Amino acid sequence: MFRVALVLVLLALGLVGVRAQSDSELYKKCSVTVSWSRNGEDATVTVTVKNGAKKPLHDPVVRVAFFDAEGNELVADSKAYFKVVPAKGSKRMEARIWSYVPENAVKQAKGSVVGGYFE
Repeated sequence: MFRVALVLVLLALGLVGVRAQSDSELYKKCSVTVSWSRNGEDATVTVTVKNGAKKPLHDPVVRVAFFDAEGNELVADSKAYFKVVPAKGSKRMEARIWSYVPENAVKQAKGSVVGGYFE
């Protein structure tokens, strides 16, 4: 009985970490580096996902956005990668083709993790 009471007190004080983070909170701990080259109207895009979470990220979905010189988003798309990014690690993903990237897109594209699951 004493142990149960002690655990309840510790929970109330926030000293026992029971609250699990949602996947959306964990996505924010991931960063994406994007490199790309033009192939006519398409682009060959390579992304590297860095996982800042304490759990491995499985099957990440990465959104890549292309911008004009003024910083306006021109086009964006998301791709799924059937890989595992280790906890506190990074993984370079295979190149993918993005269809139709406008001519006025600047070289700086931005990526973010928008899907996948942590386990």
